Amino acid sequence: MNKTEYETIGTDYTDTSDVPKGKDVYYRCLVCGAVIPSVPRDNIGCGCGNVFVDIDYWRLSVEDFLRFEVVRRIGA
Repeated sequence: MNKTEYETIGTDYTDTSDVPKGKDVYYRCLVCGAVIPSVPRDNIGCGCGNVFVDIDYWRLSVEDFLRFEVVRRIGA
């Protein structure tokens, strides 16, 4: 079984409007370790609630930016 690997493409965000999104961009919560797509099909969030993507309002919510990073998938 192959493990998906990610490379960090950004960590120094203070506002969600500056955070990139795209088909190959994911958000990683550094509290619980969850990785979620930046452009999901449904509303989605990490297990601890630090990161949430609300597609109904096209909104990203991040509780603690110090525990958040933007990543890109490099393995499958």
